[in-house]
Amino acid sequence: MAAWDVAAEALAPLDRPRPRPKPVARKRPVPRRRVTSGVVWIVFVAVLLSGIVALNVAVLRLNVQLDRLSRERADLRAQNSALQSQLSSAASSQRIQQLAATRLGLKPADPDSTVYVDLGRPGR
Repeated sequence: MAAWDVAAEALAPLDRPRPRPKPVARKRPVPRRRVTSGVVWIVFVAVLLSGIVALNVAVLRLNVQLDRLSRERADLRAQNSALQSQLSSAASSQRIQQLAATRLGLKPADPDSTVYVDLGRPGR
């Protein structure tokens, strides 16, 4: 029976319920810290949101300016093509011949009376 008593003593502590540890009293945080930290977070988020709004306003202004400049570029290109058309019509040989005849009294030379002078090659 001695072996039985040793086994019973070895198992006895396992059968007994363990005592629960006493709960540690926690200190509650001061409510002011919560309110203060909450206000800090609200201000932080408000600053971030106002930064995002300012960024969106800046992008909107740039888009409006880009649109205005695109329209201005298209107008300038149209003006350039109109000016090129005027220049080509002003530089046409028919118009120049007409102006030479009316303003200066010039007329085209007769092809039969044209004489070419041969100067020879230079260096000979």
